[in-house]
Amino acid sequence: MRKKLLIFSILAVIAVGFAVSGPADSAMKRFFGIATGGVGGVYYPLGGACAQCLTNKIPDMVVTAQSGNASAANTNLIARGEVESGLAQNNVALAAYTGDKTSWKTPPVPKLRGIASMYPETTHFVALKSSGIKSVRDFKGRRIIVGDKGSGTEFDSRRILAAIGLSYDDIEPVFVYYATAVQRLQDEQADACIWTSGVPNANMIEIATTKDVVFLDFPDDLTKKLSAKYPYYAPVTIPANSYQNQPNEVKTIGLIALWITNADVPEKDVYDVTYNLWESTGLIYRKNQEQISCADVLAKVHKQGENVKLENALLGMTIPLHAGAYKYYKEKGINVPAALIPPEAK
Repeated sequence: MRKKLLIFSILAVIAVGFAVSGPADSAMKRFFGIATGGVGGVYYPLGGACAQCLTNKIPDMVVTAQSGNASAANTNLIARGEVESGLAQNNVALAAYTGDKTSWKTPPVPKLRGIASMYPETTHFVALKSSGIKSVRDFKGRRIIVGDKGSGTEFDSRRILAAIGLSYDDIEPVFVYYATAVQRLQDEQADACIWTSGVPNANMIEIATTKDVVFLDFPDDLTKKLSAKYPYYAPVTIPANSYQNQPNEVKTIGLIALWITNADVPEKDVYDVTYNLWESTGLIYRKNQEQISCADVLAKVHKQGENVKLENALLGMTIPLHAGAYKYYKEKGINVPAALIPPEAK
């Protein structure tokens, strides 16, 4: 049933009814891209729905979503000016912004800016029952899917393994993304996976319904050790029955997905997308021009979209806001912490 609901949610990105129509002079249009993630993750349906909604709320703007390798890859695309915005984990954004050499291997991105905090991302630790793995401490010497290179999951995997007392030298790391990871586990070409995503995740649903798997808790002592070094990691719980054959709550860790951009993107563009993310305005290409916010649309597309709320807009934000987003939040009377005020506004 959950699988059917999630498939319906992903299809709702298309079926939500936001087809752009009517003549348009492309020379007069502003274009704004959103880099998302792979099919099966949460970035993909939420980014697609947001792009379609914004296109239908801002008369002179075309917003497009593109799939990709998620957090780290999206951040690099933004840094190079190849896309206006994207979704990324807050820890990846912070590492890129500060140029943390232990975590961020490409040049720092001092112009990285925030638009909004979106929803919590949860790290799943899942092992094939046949592997005999009963704890994350059993990962040594095993074939562990750590995420695709350049993804937020792979970024997390290195830090998580270090907290356990392991490195890639102690395991057989498998660098693949969601869809391929499913196949590797189904074919028993891997023993377990580390997987950071919103709950529920479509590919995780597929694994849980096609293989006999175990959802592993992340021990409290390791959570404390990890969060002491990286405060943006926090203890979270995967609710019971989020996936098939997962009757109990699973204690794990999580962080926040951010919508990020570059300081060089025009202030008006970012102000307009921020305003229309949160404010109920008319759908200009719908017959009745219904009033709705893009946040309300996201809540109908995926379970995690229900967490996209204005009161959480700055929750877990680890980089300064873009001047356009800052302008909107100031107008709303939201208290913006000093660390989040864009350098351009000081």
